[in-house]
Amino acid sequence: MGLRTSVIVNGINNLSDARYCAGMGVDIIGFNLKLDDPERVKPDTLKEIAGWVAGVKLGGEFLRARPDLINELADEFNLNYIQLDIPYLIDEIEEINRPVIQKVFINKDTVESELLEMMELYSSVVHAFIIFSDDFTTVDETNTRFLSDICDKFNVYIGFGVDKDNISSVLQNIKPAGIGLQGGHEIKPGLKDFDELADIFEEIEEA
Repeated sequence: MGLRTSVIVNGINNLSDARYCAGMGVDIIGFNLKLDDPERVKPDTLKEIAGWVAGVKLGGEFLRARPDLINELADEFNLNYIQLDIPYLIDEIEEINRPVIQKVFINKDTVESELLEMMELYSSVVHAFIIFSDDFTTVDETNTRFLSDICDKFNVYIGFGVDKDNISSVLQNIKPAGIGLQGGHEIKPGLKDFDELADIFEEIEEA
């Protein structure tokens, strides 16, 4: 299967999600490797998933880990990308030996010029940005121009507010590099409700 845009699915914590995403043509599946996070994926689970999936890149999601530890885990689990969920110092990012995806939060008080200035500073050391929001629950007319301006200048994934009803509009009007979706827990081992992800994949499946 081919998809009309690049897709990252974060929060993968089980083989069902991973195999489903790989089969649907997702580019990157991300694993929570944040220190002291109870939702952190277990090493054995990650190794099992990495051994079972093919054709998809693996990403690690980190919060405050030192660059040397990030590199150590990237080597151990054969990660292709590193997602930083808070801004690191540029010098620290330069120490990371995998392409970095920088998570950026926006809200209703975000000043576009300040955000663009920050992203410009980071753009030379990161592979892409993934945009999240606590304020905005959807992508609509209140934030489309703002997001379009950002996506016009940088390699940006939209990581919030995307659903089956607006995904085509987002791709057409905002033109991001891709979208970021969220995996979830299994209902029970081997059984997963894929309806929400499946609805979006159906909308962006190449004809």
